[in-house]
Amino acid sequence: MLKTLYGKLVVVLVGFAVIMAATFLAVAHFSFRARVQETNQKVYRTYAQRLVSERIFSESGSIDPATAKSVFDRMRVINPRIDIYLLDREGRIIVSSGRNALLRQSVDLEPVRRFLDEDSDLPILGDDPSGDTVRRVFSVAPISFTDGTQGYLYFILLSLSGETLAQQIRNSYALRESIWTIVGGLLLALVASALIVKYMMQRLRRLTIVMDKFRQSGFAAQPDQADARLAAYEDEVAYLTETFNEMAERMLSQMQTLRHTDNNRRELLANISHDLRTPLTSLQGHLETLQLKGDRLTSDEKRSYLEIALRQSERLNRLVGELFELAKLDSEQASILSEPFVLDDLVQDVTQEFSLAASNKQVSLATDHPAEPSLVMGDIGLIERVLRNLIENSLHYTPAGGEIAVKIVPEREHVRVQVTDTGCGIKPEDLPRIFDRFYRGEKSRSDSPGAGLGLAIARRILELHAAEVTVASEPGATTIGFTLRRTDAAAEPQPYSPAPAVGGATRARTGMPQRAGAG
Repeated sequence: MLKTLYGKLVVVLVGFAVIMAATFLAVAHFSFRARVQETNQKVYRTYAQRLVSERIFSESGSIDPATAKSVFDRMRVINPRIDIYLLDREGRIIVSSGRNALLRQSVDLEPVRRFLDEDSDLPILGDDPSGDTVRRVFSVAPISFTDGTQGYLYFILLSLSGETLAQQIRNSYALRESIWTIVGGLLLALVASALIVKYMMQRLRRLTIVMDKFRQSGFAAQPDQADARLAAYEDEVAYLTETFNEMAERMLSQMQTLRHTDNNRRELLANISHDLRTPLTSLQGHLETLQLKGDRLTSDEKRSYLEIALRQSERLNRLVGELFELAKLDSEQASILSEPFVLDDLVQDVTQEFSLAASNKQVSLATDHPAEPSLVMGDIGLIERVLRNLIENSLHYTPAGGEIAVKIVPEREHVRVQVTDTGCGIKPEDLPRIFDRFYRGEKSRSDSPGAGLGLAIARRILELHAAEVTVASEPGATTIGFTLRRTDAAAEPQPYSPAPAVGGATRARTGMPQRAGAG
């Protein structure tokens, strides 16, 4: 039990109660003794004076030291609770009635003088000649000796001072009742404090159990959220509970993200290795064939081998360029040069560039835009790259006789661009991952010339523009759309010039390769 916080707190409470009880008893002891001493000294204040004034010792009121011993012994028989001493004017003891041997031969007269001063506060403790260090309440009165000198009649009140605490408790009903009341109050307070601490510790104990389970799970399992309701109590334990739940949820989310990122990294490396090895292997094979059999090949065969090697080299260059472009877009230094431009002109020019390729594949490529031009904010070069990648992606998956439509839809604060094709569509299980790097659906893995980076590059560019990207697909129809923020019509639009065959607007603005794989 002492190993728990509750047990330690209970021990502290018990120790505090014991200290409080001991302090009270000590204070009660000294307070009660002082009160009794004060009361009894007031009662006996004039006792010695009455004995002197009533001429107990002689008719003349004076006392003979030679006969004082017998008188003191008779008075001790009458009142055994007192010791009587006859002092000279210097405080030296002349006669004593004490039953014990004298340990002092004189008495300090400073307390005697204060006692004789009626304005002094009581109790006043004086020397007890029969005790070396004990001081007791007393009564004193000046007295004359028969030889005409002066002295003091000094009474020590034996049973009215110096009592122990046990004697005081035994002899005082009021003190016993007070002690029982205080002890009962302390016990009640101790029990109440223990119950309160136990109640407060229950939630902390539950939180400890939850945290221990979380630790035993290797910080891999979501802890029980049952104690989340404790947040309704606005105290430190509830705040700690809520904070721990949030911390655990965030840790698990980050761990899942790290695992997902690690899996993606492994998959990315595997895909990069595969996509780089394929053109390199083909390029190397054809070049080695030319080297080994060059003198036995015809001119047409040599030209065929060189054309294949050149295509593989272009494919390899394209893949490396896309990787470099995507890495640059992912870097912390990635930024966009946002400016107003007419979106309709950009869409029209990009679609015209693909018109010949679409015609060769017997695919219809058309645009649909409103009568009023759409003025938007964005990086012209990067948005051009997005349109190229989306149209190229649609062109690759649209069979002969199909259609591709690029539509501009004005909205209140944005302009939406939609690229729709009548291709094979995207399976529901592939739909969430089409923007992942190197990801290609099962239908396209065998016949795709790209590395699966085109849509990933497009999504990253749109993320930099804070643009919303949507995908909808069914058999025979796929639509990929994005939005751009509209700008004030009064803003001066950026003139757009079509990109040249090599480089173009994207290269001039971003330093990235112009062409991109469709994905």
